[in-house]
Amino acid sequence: MAEKILAVDDELDILQLIEMTLISDGFEVVTASNGIEALERARIHKPDLILLDLMMPEMDGFEVIKNLKQTPEMRNVPVIMLTARAQAHERIEGLSAGADDYITKPFELEELKLRIESILAHTRKAKYINPLISALGDWFTEDGMEQFAEHLQTASAIQQHLLPQSDPELEGFDISGLLESSMSVSGDFYDFVPFEDNRLGIVIADVRGKGIPAALLMVMIRTAMRLVCREDISPSSVLKRVNDLLVIDTTPDFFATMVYGILDPNSLTFTYSNAGHCYPMLLKGEKIEELQTGGMILGCFGFAEFETETIELEAGNKILFYTDGLTEAETKAEEEFYGEERLKQVFKKNSDFSADELCRKIREDLFGFCGTNQQKDDITIVAVKASASRN
Repeated sequence: MAEKILAVDDELDILQLIEMTLISDGFEVVTASNGIEALERARIHKPDLILLDLMMPEMDGFEVIKNLKQTPEMRNVPVIMLTARAQAHERIEGLSAGADDYITKPFELEELKLRIESILAHTRKAKYINPLISALGDWFTEDGMEQFAEHLQTASAIQQHLLPQSDPELEGFDISGLLESSMSVSGDFYDFVPFEDNRLGIVIADVRGKGIPAALLMVMIRTAMRLVCREDISPSSVLKRVNDLLVIDTTPDFFATMVYGILDPNSLTFTYSNAGHCYPMLLKGEKIEELQTGGMILGCFGFAEFETETIELEAGNKILFYTDGLTEAETKAEEEFYGEERLKQVFKKNSDFSADELCRKIREDLFGFCGTNQQKDDITIVAVKASASRN
């Protein structure tokens, strides 16, 4: 949207010259020929900047500036004075009244454009920030921001507490996970849910977006997931139940991807379903298979259905779960993604390490790949290693 300038001058030829020049430079121009008209046009059109002649009949420029500064919605609009006299007391009076700059008639059009651009360059940020400040109200004070920071820190601590506090102990398996948030709070999560008969539920999920909105939805999904999966039903049924709850309580703009599976050390199997999430990687020897069985993303469609698959594991098999913050991470020059192929190679190369060390090796390789590039998305990795043979 073009920035709007109100030009005020009682000399018609100057007004027309200013109007033609600024329109050709892409500005929207509103004109007024006296002070009273200027105040009315300013109230109606809410300009981004005002060019104001000082010497006018009925109401001079000084009085116009005084009225503008007493009007809450206009007091921050920058004003450039146009004056035919370069007397110091006149400039001082105008600047003291609240004008931001002045230019002396006759003026060069190029100088006028440069003065306008210089002032607008400083006010553009405030133009977009002010509505936010207004919306925040009392939050946007020193005490308010300090309180907000404390709340955010508390939210982060609560969210960290919701993550597994230690790696699960499951006979015949080595399991570990890590989560690195791109902000104070995260939209990713992973979880380990113990069942009877030594079975273990494994969850990894990624909520759309990041920051506070994603974190709130993450807590909601985790709570629903914990309640539903306790019913000990199939992974596809669990995802269906969670999806239906989200469809009722959220809009399609808020959705999540998830893998949920049950690791059974008794039968040495992993039964899982995938809701639009990055495909977990199953490493058997030197061959990697992708676990793709499942269905659509969670929270968008009430008609979504999911399938379950059971895979048999052998000693030495490894499963790697991850979120797209890992594979979609970019180099500093943003010329290349980390990608699935690189992840597969790093997975194979470090597969003999413990599950915990494997997660860390992948993270180290990712940071080496990205260099000093800022982490743009949450990163979650879960590794499972089968070390026992089936009874």
